[in-house]
Amino acid sequence: MLKARSRKISLVLVLAMLMTMFAGLGTASAATGYSATHVPIVPADDKAHDLGAVMVSFDNLPATPFNQFIIKLPANFKYSATTFTSNPADYKNAAGLGLTGIVAADVYGVQLANASIIKPDPTSVDFKVFALYDAVGGSNQANILVRNNTGGIIQEVKFALNLNNVTVPVGAPEAINATLIKQPGSVFDDGMVQVAQTSSKAVTALAGDAVTVTGGGLETGKKLTIYFRENKDSALLKGNKTITVKLPQGFEWDEGATTFVTLANANQSDITFKKSDARTLEFNRGAENEKASIWKLEATQIIVDESVAKFGDIEVTIGGASSVSPSSVVIGKYADYGIEVKVADPEKKVIAGRKAEYVSDLKIEELIGDSLLKGRTIYMELPEGFRWVKSGDWNIPANGGVKYAAGFPKIDDNKPELLKIVIDENGTSKGSLEINRAQIDIAANVADGTDVKVKFWGNAGIDEEVIIGKVVSPISAEADLKEVKIGLQKQVAGNIVITEAEAEAIASSIYEDKVGTSKTALTVTLPFNVYWGNIPTVEVIEGDLELGTISTKDQNLTIPIKTSSSVASKIEISDITYTVDRTVPEGDMVAEFAGNAVVQALFTNRNYVTEEVVAECVTPAPGETIGSGEFRIGSNIYYEGGVAKVMDVAPYIKGDRTYVPMRYLGEILGAEVVWDDAARTVTLTKGDITAVFTIGSTSYTVNGEAKTADVAPEIANDRTMLPARFVAEAFGAVVGWDAATQTVLIQK
Repeated sequence: MLKARSRKISLVLVLAMLMTMFAGLGTASAATGYSATHVPIVPADDKAHDLGAVMVSFDNLPATPFNQFIIKLPANFKYSATTFTSNPADYKNAAGLGLTGIVAADVYGVQLANASIIKPDPTSVDFKVFALYDAVGGSNQANILVRNNTGGIIQEVKFALNLNNVTVPVGAPEAINATLIKQPGSVFDDGMVQVAQTSSKAVTALAGDAVTVTGGGLETGKKLTIYFRENKDSALLKGNKTITVKLPQGFEWDEGATTFVTLANANQSDITFKKSDARTLEFNRGAENEKASIWKLEATQIIVDESVAKFGDIEVTIGGASSVSPSSVVIGKYADYGIEVKVADPEKKVIAGRKAEYVSDLKIEELIGDSLLKGRTIYMELPEGFRWVKSGDWNIPANGGVKYAAGFPKIDDNKPELLKIVIDENGTSKGSLEINRAQIDIAANVADGTDVKVKFWGNAGIDEEVIIGKVVSPISAEADLKEVKIGLQKQVAGNIVITEAEAEAIASSIYEDKVGTSKTALTVTLPFNVYWGNIPTVEVIEGDLELGTISTKDQNLTIPIKTSSSVASKIEISDITYTVDRTVPEGDMVAEFAGNAVVQALFTNRNYVTEEVVAECVTPAPGETIGSGEFRIGSNIYYEGGVAKVMDVAPYIKGDRTYVPMRYLGEILGAEVVWDDAARTVTLTKGDITAVFTIGSTSYTVNGEAKTADVAPEIANDRTMLPARFVAEAFGAVVGWDAATQTVLIQK
């Protein structure tokens, strides 16, 4: 009978598992929660042990008669009749459990006791939990049936599945997990919970609270502590050197200041110790078959040889006949008076050109108590291009035996890159000062990737430099370089691409204290005496940045930002022309990329993000001197290719038109000039262009094609004077007029 019942239960569970596999394991839901009450250490000795209980919770259990899931332990584990209940008489067949017609008649299991039901009311006859399994055959899995006969939803269901008297096999895994597998159609989810662990060692060593040791030994009132937990009876073996505990070089045990006591019911005098050498304690056990216990090694003082001891962790080595894990523990740190600066995130990103950027949190920590003395000063200095701001908004907790003096930390009024801290005392214990959510302004042209360094100095005994952030440049720029010629107008240049470092690096609005929120723009500024020849085409070629209406004025191109990006963007400036004054030097034409979209923190001479070469300025060839001529009304000084020269007649204005001398205009245009006295004509020739003007006539020809001017050439003071505009335009030049200086400008 027992064997037949065992086979049927196994078949039911196997089929249930197969159905689950075919249905798919699914994903976890927020409705079900599984956790362990505790994770005990148990020996893997093929004996029965109590594991941690599995706590099952469900938010809203629906009004269905049964919901099921399987609780399975690793292979070769065995449930007993008292695994889920303390009374072996509770283990019954289906009829005894009131499950006739629900499960097979020869299926056995238990109904969970009221003590295992937390919610709803455990006395309710309409809510019950059953665990069905084969205790006789030693199964490692059980089918859990949760019955809701209330006719409605039960909120916040919670019950415990005890796992007591479970056989733990030899070779059991170190982590003992209970696997929860939902049955088809069940509202419960899959899950896994660790309910116990095995120890590969019979004894576990655990260090107590870390201590600080100086040249004088332990701090006053501190104790060096190591716990030894026996994971089974008599784990600390009988005999000499059951364990040994050895300090590192430079440290010695003070036997008179050391004790070894039990924290549980054990023979206190069973284990004795002595020093086998200055650094080693030897423990000896006189009895066997003792109950497992926890033992505490405690020392109120150790001896330090400062000539040998090394600063840092004090690691104690554990040996002896007993099997102990780990083989060493760190019980504290050997330190001298001093201060250490700890930075939470040296890679904290800050954006160049921004105001009030948050840098990494940091902590100024005493190595031992009284390292920071009352009245002493610490200075924290940022490099050029950075300044501290808004110190009143920072979070500045103080811990232990130190605190900030009133009014500190404080930013220096005259040197905002300097932060001052004055120390006050709050006892003698080891302490620290924290600076959290500190803010800085960053100059716009600080290079991408620059470390934000803080130098610590002052009479508090600290001289250190740390990194509290890393600068990201908001934009970069690149141009397709082309040559432009000095002294010429509206010369076609290469495209420029502005690349945003990350989303929102180009701001669409900023808050200014005096004016509130204001809109922003990018600007591209050309060098002195170089001008935008037109309004170029500006468009976003990557990302989702939105631009406003583009404008130019003199050297400045303005690109309004309507909406900042959610994806890092690229802006292309194309169809560019430059007008280059004759005074511009040869070489790189460097533009500045700025504007309040990327520059909000203003620093002297640093209010641009980047400077990039956008063109190469070159001197025109001799035949290209067209475009560099200037005539000033009433003056016999004129300029040709930027060179001042003297004429024997001065230009003048007549009928709202400027007249310039034929000979000198021809030189600037690079044209040959011929005067025909008989025909009273002037012929100007350059290359394949020939222009003929007749004194007193508004008609003229260009390569034989008749044209009409609105004024006629004339002779004044025995010099032939030509209307500047019509002659220059005949040779493809442009005539400009500077009313302020009364100057005629001729350029190609």
